[in-house]
Formats: sequence, structure tokens, C-alpha cells
Amino acid sequence: MLRIWIGTFVIPALLLLYAALSAIFPGRLGYPRSLPQPSKKLADGIFLPWLWKLALALAALGFMLMQSTRLVEEGTQRVIALAVMLAEALLAAALVIPVERALLNQPDEASKEDAVTELAAAKVNLLLRVGCKREDGYHELVSVMQTVGVYDTLTVTAHTGGDIQMTCDEPGLAIDETNLCYKAAVKFFSCTGIENDGVAIHLQKRLPMQAGLGGGSADAAAVLRALRRLYAPDLPDAELETMAAALGSDVPFCVRGGTALAKGRGEELTELPPLPTCWFVLVKPDAAFSTGKMYGLIDRRGSYDEGGADAMAAALQAGDLKAVCAAMDNTFERVIPPDSEIFAIRQRLAGLGALGARMSGSGSAVFGVFADEETARMAASALRGTYPATFCGKSE
Repeated sequence: MLRIWIGTFVIPALLLLYAALSAIFPGRLGYPRSLPQPSKKLADGIFLPWLWKLALALAALGFMLMQSTRLVEEGTQRVIALAVMLAEALLAAALVIPVERALLNQPDEASKEDAVTELAAAKVNLLLRVGCKREDGYHELVSVMQTVGVYDTLTVTAHTGGDIQMTCDEPGLAIDETNLCYKAAVKFFSCTGIENDGVAIHLQKRLPMQAGLGGGSADAAAVLRALRRLYAPDLPDAELETMAAALGSDVPFCVRGGTALAKGRGEELTELPPLPTCWFVLVKPDAAFSTGKMYGLIDRRGSYDEGGADAMAAALQAGDLKAVCAAMDNTFERVIPPDSEIFAIRQRLAGLGALGARMSGSGSAVFGVFADEETARMAASALRGTYPATFCGKSE
């Protein structure tokens, strides 16, 4: 009898095998039609659960029919078995109907996330202490970083076909595989295992380069956030920050934003109480400081800082903006010449009402902290005549 009915179990077995392989290789199998990633995720979410249910139901039905017809003559059993196999094939084919209906009923859901825009906020180092060089070539850092409402804008378009393409409104910026945004996209697809079906990145550049304001890091972080929205909205922040750490020391913070203590080479982040609401004036002189050369100066002079961030953390905990400004420090300021333009800009910011002013990162941008918007905008206007690359933004 089993030789007559064995064919009725072939289709359920194949369906179960396909469902199991789809679970082992998510994104590679699943719904058997080529679709953009958002639509593919929707289709798989409907198709695979129904595949499991149908396979088990068909196997159970075949077994019940085999048992109930065991007293029927073999010729009749063969006819019934063939009819069951035909019905199984039709039911398996019919699984596409609910999936296709769902795709047709949600065209906007599948397409609205084809392009997203992310803002890449500037960062400043309220505190930056550079320690000794580590065996891996990086330096031990203690930094309190803060995002500021001055932005680059990233527009990322998915499902474009081909590979990664990048454009930028800043002619002097490289837009090939050496760009950190490009590297961020490569890292995202490599780490998630998601197939790259073509991504276009457009960067509207506002943050100055070689300024210590984290422009490149913020742009890369914005690309990671955008790709998560497009391809893997459930991806945890921790995984995104792990990808970011492989791109650069400031990138994990730029993924997170806010106010944070960074240690190690910058990737060990601890959230701090938010900075009291204030305004920043960012001033970028013509001089550009190479980060590598600035670290080299610290190494040659042995100008290492071993201090922590206790005073800054306490000021933030108390919500005391003046105490925050009093605790601001930057190791790199101790290796630039005393007659550097950096110190002149700091003095001008103080004279225009800043509660405190420091160089950010390895320079060459200087930031001033202001208690109110009006004073900050007046200061920015006064400085812009001498330094065109002057910006004003709120703490975030």
C-alpha cells in the first residue's frame, strides 16, 4: 500500500525541506521571486509560515487517506493517490496568491523606503585627553563628545542595481572607495550578509574638512543609519556601533549622538547626562591640521594626559553649564605654537560672550559655548567676516 501512496508524501517533504533551508539561509531562499529588499522581507514573512503549515497539513492528509482507503482495491487507491498529488501541487502553487495580494495592497510600503535622508551632525570634544600610544598603534583616549546642530545631509537610495555609487556637491571630496561613506556601505553589507542590490549615496557637504568636527565620521554614521532603515530596521544599535568602530574612532559616537564619554581609542562609549541646553559657534580657520601629524607631535614631545573626566561628568550631572566650560580641555592645544590662530579665535569667542572656548579634536576648528541663541548668533555674525566657515548650532 505504501508504494501506491509514497508519491503523496513527496510534495510535503519537498516543501518542508525548502522551508528548512530558507530558515537556515535567510534572505537567500524564501519566496521564489526576485524582489527589492523591503518587498522580499514582506513576501517571506507571509510565504514561509504558510509553507510550513501547508507541508504539515498535506503530510497529515496523505497519511489519513492512506489509512482510510487501505481496504479499497489498489486500482481505486492509485486514482485517489494521483488526485491527492494533483491537489497538493495546486495548493502549493496557490501559496503565491496571498503573497502577491499583500504586495499589491502595500505598494507604498515597499517603495516609500527606497530613498531616505539622514542628517550628519557635527561633534565637538568638550574634553579630549590623549594618553600613551598602544600596541595597536592607537592612543588611549578619554573624551567627552557632544553633537551640535550643524549638519551634512546624506540621501541614500536603495535597489538601484549595480554597485555602490556616490555623488557629492563638494568638488574636492573623493567619492570613490576611499571615501568613508563608501566604506560604511561596504561594511554594512559585509557584516549583515544582506545582498547589495545597488545603493546610491549623495552627500550635501556643509561641515568643513580637516576641522576636528567629525564631518567624515558623521557622514559614515549617517550612511549606516540610512542603510539600516532601508534594509534591516530591526538591527540593534550595538551591532551598528560595532560596524562603526571598524571605520574610525569617532564613528560609533556619531551613530549614537548626544553627550557621551569615549574611552579606549574612542569606541568604548558611556552615555552621560545631557549637556544643558546651549548654543555653539564653530569657527574653522584656513589652517588645516593633519590628525596623524598632530598625534606625532604628542608622541615626540611626550605630551600625554592620563587624567579622567570626573570633573566634566560631575558638571554634567549637576546641569551646570559654567562648570562644564571650566572643565573643558584638549591635549592637542598643548602641542600647537603659542602664537597659533587657534588661541586668537578662542580669545575672540570669549570676548563675544562665550562661556568657554576650545579647539575641537585635533583641529583646526574652534568652538565657543554660549548660554543663549541671540548672543551666539551675534558672535557668529561678527566672526564670519574674518572666518567665512563659521557656523552656529544648538546642542543636541
